[in-house]
Amino acid sequence: MKRLKAIFFIVGLFIGITPAALADDPHAQEVLKQARTALGGDERLQKVESLNITGQYRRMLGERQLGGDREVSILLPNKYLVEDALNPGGLSTAMINTRVLNGDRAWSSSSGGGPGMIFRIGGPGGQQLSPEQMEAAFRKSYQAEFTRYLLALVLSAPSSIPVEYTYVGESDVDETPADVVDVIGPDKLWIRLFFDKKTHMPMLLSYRGPKPRIVTMTRPPEKGSKPEDMKKLRDEAEKKISDDNAGKPEEVDFYIRLSDYKKVDGLMFPYKFTFLTENEVSEEFEISKYQVNPQFKADKFEKH
Repeated sequence: MKRLKAIFFIVGLFIGITPAALADDPHAQEVLKQARTALGGDERLQKVESLNITGQYRRMLGERQLGGDREVSILLPNKYLVEDALNPGGLSTAMINTRVLNGDRAWSSSSGGGPGMIFRIGGPGGQQLSPEQMEAAFRKSYQAEFTRYLLALVLSAPSSIPVEYTYVGESDVDETPADVVDVIGPDKLWIRLFFDKKTHMPMLLSYRGPKPRIVTMTRPPEKGSKPEDMKKLRDEAEKKISDDNAGKPEEVDFYIRLSDYKKVDGLMFPYKFTFLTENEVSEEFEISKYQVNPQFKADKFEKH
């Protein structure tokens, strides 16, 4: 994994021109054309209007590991939902964490289980965000996440997000020669794609962002815990988050490795996503099933 980090740093040195100067890059388009052909062809990819992805994830949190079932639902052009079910132990039921993008609306929610972990977005200096600011932060984060999934799976960004493709050069990923293409969009969107030069299959995505700050409770909730005990544990975690958020978040490199490709309805999809923060594996998502163009319930992406 340390080799990956060194490789990407070297490739990053080739970026020295502005997106406006590369609005139409024939080399990038040729690489994308070859990759789309390898995935099953541009005609089949353009017919994808929705996707449902189910599998199991495993998340590394320091010395701890958490995992469970994950479902990702996509409805083009602008609906995206991820539902994670986890049981960290000591809880009678699983905790369901949901994040949703529905057009211009975005939100996150949790239900079941108990507050064994807290995720929070803070403003500069750790200040608390207003509901409007919180939704804007969710929207920006989920739109970028949605875009990364679409680029990984169908090599296209959402139609609502204008992007430019730029050929960067050649590199090696685990000693495999790769073509490298940058995807640049509004609101500082930047994603780098790596394609196997021989098979033209997408191998890897990289991007930059604030390093996650996740705080777990000092001890798990015990069976039969009283509400006041749970509140005390949550207050402890909230205080630690506020203390840690006092400074500006550190910007780091993130990578998503795509592997274990299999054919589904004439298209090749990766059945394993490996997420890295800098040179450390932070999460693995092993997919058990893809559904292409499923019909979702009318309220699938509505807030409940």
